[in-house]
Formats: sequence, structure tokens, C-alpha cells
Amino acid sequence: MPKELILGIETSCDDTSIAILEGNDGESSILALSQFSQEVLLKTWGGVVPEIAARFHLAKICPLIQQVLDHSQLTFSDLTAVGVTTKPGLLGPLLTGLNAAKTICMINELPLIPVNHLYAHVEAIHLTEKVNYPYLGLCVSGGHTLFFLVKSPTDMEVLGSTMDDAAGEAFDKGGKMLGLGYPAGKIIDDLAKEGDPLRFEFPIGLKGSKNATMSFSGLKTSLRQWIHKNEAPAADDQKMKDLCASYQKAIVDAIALKTRYAKALAKEKTGLDLPIVMGGGVACNSALRSGLKEKYGNVYYVAPKYCTDNGAMIANYAYRAKAELEIPYPKCLEVDARGRFIDRGEQLIKARKESRP
Repeated sequence: MPKELILGIETSCDDTSIAILEGNDGESSILALSQFSQEVLLKTWGGVVPEIAARFHLAKICPLIQQVLDHSQLTFSDLTAVGVTTKPGLLGPLLTGLNAAKTICMINELPLIPVNHLYAHVEAIHLTEKVNYPYLGLCVSGGHTLFFLVKSPTDMEVLGSTMDDAAGEAFDKGGKMLGLGYPAGKIIDDLAKEGDPLRFEFPIGLKGSKNATMSFSGLKTSLRQWIHKNEAPAADDQKMKDLCASYQKAIVDAIALKTRYAKALAKEKTGLDLPIVMGGGVACNSALRSGLKEKYGNVYYVAPKYCTDNGAMIANYAYRAKAELEIPYPKCLEVDARGRFIDRGEQLIKARKESRP
């Protein structure tokens, strides 16, 4: 099998990230990874503003592409394919990355590999670990929380997902209500380490439904009601640390509970007690990592540097799925982006049916 040199482009939300992967006979390594995070800039608005995010992608994507080429001492003519996130995400940012990828493919007559970045999140485990198929994939990010039965890079069955907010949204929006700034996930995690997780009680959404469907909107509402009655304490107050620990515990407990049902579903379909692979930005949360490990043991975590949206996971997925997903030039110029992965209307109807006694 000839050597592959794949450029990975990720612009699904607020991080502009580019990587070059070298693959040979099933083995791969990241030659270069560069990224620009809008985290500091977006604190002004308390979250992602799609139009502003797209403009920053447009400004940063070309310098970052040149940076990884220079770092790996390669030129466009050395590349064998371009992998790019095409779904899901914010449409403006997605199109910025896709148009850059198409331009490179057009000028150099290269094939393009469209990437679902949720699949890429869990498959990023192969950048650092050896995990065999099938496995139970858990993607926990700012915009999505899903369980996959992963049979191959391109054969992933959704076993359950959140029917409203994702776990990352619960962290960020909860932190915003508490006045902790953006993004709040890491702030809550750090404060929670010095807090009492049993001091306050918060609900677990869909606790009584024995399936892998999750909900975090009720948890946010519960926190809002608590703040309305008590007012949020200062960030350095012990009560704030206890509040963060208790709120975080509810999110972790919800995911741990639904993991049990997802594992049961996967075993029913495969006859196997599958290992768990967790990826996505929220997979960096220390309580979630330790909680799942304690309950289930056979858990693999994507390395923290590959958990957030990054070009390395895109290049990695493109390499692993190349044989099935590669679109040759010029047909690849017809590829389009899509904002959604799961239709919310269909998801709500399904969840309600499953939750009925």
C-alpha cells in the first residue's frame, strides 16, 4: 500500500484546526497540527456567534494550512487527499473549511474525503490507542452527546442521544448562569474538585426510562430555580465549589446511568460486552473520566489534545475511511455541508414513545 499524506481541515464551530497525517499500511502518525481557538474572543459574547466564527475561520485558515505544510516540509503536490468536516456544525464555519478544501482539490486535482466530525471524535482513539471493533462509542461534546455502536469507521449505529441540550451545553449554560464565564466546563471541573458533590441535589433527566436517551434541559432549569431563590455565590466561595460539584455530579451520573443502557443495547445486538471509547470536548472532564472508569472498567479515553475539535482527528478519520468515502476530482467539487446530524423532530417523537410505560 503506497504512503498517504492527508490534509485534515476542521472548522465545524469556533476552532480552526489543520493537520497533516502520514499513513502507511494501516499505521499513521500526525506530522503537523496547528489551530486557532476563538475561546478568548468569544468570552465577550458568552458563546459562539456563527457569523463572527465564520469570519475568523476565513482569516486564519490559509495561514494555518501554510503553517502545517512548512512544519512537515511538504507542498500541496505531495498530498494524496484532503479530509474536511462536512457535518454536523454551524453552516457558515463548515462552508468556510469545505470551500478551502475544494479549492485545494481543484488546483491540485486531489480527491476529497468528507468527514462527519462526531465519528471523528470517537475514532480519534486510534491516534494513541489500539482498540478493536466493535466498540461502544460515547461522543460528549459542546453540541452533541451520543452513544454509537461502532463496527467500523463508516458503520456506526446511534444507540441513544440527548433529546435537547448536550452535556457540554449544560456545563456552559450552567456556568453562564453562575457567572463563571465562557467556556465554563473546565471552570466548573476545577471548582468541583474542592467541592462537596452531595451538598445540593439536582435531577437526572429521563432517569426512569430504560434506554440510552438523555436530557439535560431539566437540570439547567433546576439550577436556574436554585439561583432565583438563593442567588449565585461568589466564585471563590465554598458554596460555589459545592454547587459546581453537585451540578457536575448530576451530569456525570446521568451519562453513567445511560451508559449502562447503551452497553446493554450493544450487547443485545452483538452478544459482546464491548469496551467503551469516549471522545469529544467534554471527555476531558476529570469527574466523567474517573466516574466511567470506576463503574465500567474497560474504558478508553481519547487523549485530551485530540478531544476538542481538531484537524488531527479529521485527518485520522479520513485516512481510516478513505477506501469507502474518498470522492475523486472533479466529482468532489459537488460535495456540500450539512448543519445537522440527527433530525430533532424525529428524535423527540422516538424518545417520547420509548419513555411511555
